[in-house]
Amino acid sequence: MFNQTDRLPSTQIRVAMVAAMVVFAALAIGAFRLQVVKHSHYRSLARDNYVVQVSIKAPRGDIVDRNGKLIAGCRQSFSICAVPRSILRNGREVRILSRILEMGEDLIRTRLEPTARSYRPTAIVRDADFATLSAVEEAFADLPDVMVIAEPVRFYPGGRYFGHMLGYVGEVTREEIDASPANYASGDFIGKAGIEKQYEIYLKGRDGRRYVKFTPGGGTSPVEVEDPPRRSPRPGVRIFLHADASLQELADDLLDGRRGCILAIDVRTGGILVMASSPSFDPNLFAVGISTDDWKEIIESEAKPLINRTLQSAYPPGSTYKIVTAGMALEEGVLTAGTRFEPCRGSYRFGNRTFACWKEEGHGVVDLVDAIKVSCDVYFYQLGEKLSADMFGLYADKWKLDERTGVDLPGETRGLVPDGTYYDKAYGRGKWTKGVMLNLSIGQGELLLTPLELLCFVCGVANRGTYYVPRCVERADAGETVQRFQGDPVDLDISESTLETLRKSMLRVVEGEQGTGRAARVPGVRVAGKTGTTQNPHGDDHASFVCFAPFDNPEIAVYVLVENAGHGSTEAVPPARRLLMEYFGIAEPEEVASR
Repeated sequence: MFNQTDRLPSTQIRVAMVAAMVVFAALAIGAFRLQVVKHSHYRSLARDNYVVQVSIKAPRGDIVDRNGKLIAGCRQSFSICAVPRSILRNGREVRILSRILEMGEDLIRTRLEPTARSYRPTAIVRDADFATLSAVEEAFADLPDVMVIAEPVRFYPGGRYFGHMLGYVGEVTREEIDASPANYASGDFIGKAGIEKQYEIYLKGRDGRRYVKFTPGGGTSPVEVEDPPRRSPRPGVRIFLHADASLQELADDLLDGRRGCILAIDVRTGGILVMASSPSFDPNLFAVGISTDDWKEIIESEAKPLINRTLQSAYPPGSTYKIVTAGMALEEGVLTAGTRFEPCRGSYRFGNRTFACWKEEGHGVVDLVDAIKVSCDVYFYQLGEKLSADMFGLYADKWKLDERTGVDLPGETRGLVPDGTYYDKAYGRGKWTKGVMLNLSIGQGELLLTPLELLCFVCGVANRGTYYVPRCVERADAGETVQRFQGDPVDLDISESTLETLRKSMLRVVEGEQGTGRAARVPGVRVAGKTGTTQNPHGDDHASFVCFAPFDNPEIAVYVLVENAGHGSTEAVPPARRLLMEYFGIAEPEEVASR
């Protein structure tokens, strides 16, 4: 028999078993509630509780002029971003954001669609204003997949002044991402034109990264996590230009909105001091994505403001080409500096055609030097009769006149110097006459050159036979390392005697009595140049002028072209003189300044 004390353990066991059953039942009910009743709720919470990698955008490298003045930099901006994979599943969140941003839901979805499967934040609005940012932050409790991200934005203090040289940035395309997937992702900006494109590898920098946790249901801003650790961004490399900002701004102002260009090169290095093309554009318009209206206005403009006229437009060079014609004739022994032809009486008869000189009463009897000085067309018509089309082509190749110069900018075009083969194809063998030589000799006809091509040749004449491949960028300065960019020398392979005649003739154009470029005289500095007036079948004549100075030890060469302006001597010479005055630091005489 068992006594009372023997039955006590059995009672305790029964109590324990009941308690265990109660606990098990509670756990089972709880599990059922979690896994079945609340399944959708907790699945949603788990989905919304995530950590994403956020790029810390690296600022692009600064671009400064030769004196260190900022030409392109970065400013801080704030973008309203969303996590595409999450927010695109949340119609309510999209509706709230649409109302706050005053932006259609379809537009929001369109901007997020390229990265719809990604958890990385994508910008919906860039460079948002303070009011918009405030409205979004006030609604963060209802916007669990939205965050505000600080980003550097390209900024151009000078606006339009450096538009064509600098180019602009824009959002990367799918093709650009595919070409460099390690460096670019959707939403990044990349150089699209000018220096921004040519030197992208230096300017881009390296983005940093941080990791952010989004909390279920919103209510608080996303919280940065420390594991894994963040990586700081590395800014792009600073680029130094050869350009002088004060000269560049002056050149743009001198064009005064007229179509044309002003180009200036350091003869000693090939460094581009000025590259002004008018009309220009403001690259700030592209910095955060250009609006549809602004883009439409630019591309539909008849003035073609995106065209860099210094290297993307080819023009008949007109009388500025007479120095080339004279050079090839001297090299071929066709004439000397003192050669004279029949007197100029204002026109020249060739076959059944009459070719006019710009001076109706004529220039009389002149030699080569004086013919260049007064720009006598009749003299060069007679010279053209003694030349051949193949000779024009030969010297164009020899002096690289119709080749791309190799300037460190994208999109350079090339000119055209026709030869016999060209005319045979254009008109048929034996179906063209030597009359085409008369037009070519004065820089007309089918002859086309870019301002940069012609100015390089003039730099070679100024520098006694050698010019340097033109360059906009002087160096890339990363602090610890500096990379310098020097244009290669180009030998014109031209005799000293020919160079001496061309230089002396160009000096007479400016410094000689009756010279067509005498309005370019600068006090204390001897200037050599050549004027040009180019017939234009589409309107008024184009005016041009090319020059270099000082004559004895050249430093700078300048080319001015103003479309549909008239005579080079009156429309292109004064801007060149003003630029030279500024370059040499010479003030206008009081009687001139007071006019």
